[in-house]
Amino acid sequence: MKYVFEELLETIKTTDSNEILWDKLVAYTRAAGSCQLLACFGSNKNEIKFLTTLPSWWEGYYHATNAIGFDHVGQHALRGSGPLIFGYEKDKHDSKLPDKAINLLKMTSSEFNFRSGICIPSFHGNNRIGAIGIFFRESVSELHDLPTKHPLQLLLACCTAHERLYTLTLEASDTPSLTPRQTECLTWLATGLNPQEIADKIGISYHTVKMHLDTAKERLKAASKIQAVARALALGLIAVE
Repeated sequence: MKYVFEELLETIKTTDSNEILWDKLVAYTRAAGSCQLLACFGSNKNEIKFLTTLPSWWEGYYHATNAIGFDHVGQHALRGSGPLIFGYEKDKHDSKLPDKAINLLKMTSSEFNFRSGICIPSFHGNNRIGAIGIFFRESVSELHDLPTKHPLQLLLACCTAHERLYTLTLEASDTPSLTPRQTECLTWLATGLNPQEIADKIGISYHTVKMHLDTAKERLKAASKIQAVARALALGLIAVE
């Protein structure tokens, strides 16, 4: 799995092909246990586009039924922050969700053989660019039982690849620089350590680590720490060994 992750990062840094990067991302998530993958691009329901392993009829159905208007996963992609863990068995008991949202999740989970999923909104600088969805055969409770480092690496890889897929369509911009301490703190964060563990590892205070992470986030124009790590990986500013 480590080799596949490093291969994906190398592709993110070196390829100029959306198709090659998408194929590598699919291969990586499949090796990590996913059964389907979906990347959406766009910040509002009128411009949303998809890259997905789901069959071609699904996108037509989704648009034809205006599912983005009631799909709580799609709404999280457009307006939420942080990962959303969802699944029919979990969400069918949520009284806040409309019946149409529950029925859509029931139909798609049955049709495409998944029991849970994770939706991660994605950002470029301060702008929302869409989201990435990873679908699993395991239930939501089984996902919660996975070791912490495994889903963290999966989310990080997907966020990094999603932003790179987006930036491949833009003109190259000046690469921001990081200080050695910012680079060190982001690198340890990418391996799965939390700020206190980073502080203990490199012998500085928790508050100093937090300051370095916050300033790195600002330099990278990232909306969150995981987005800062994703962008630093995509730009080749840090590496995970």
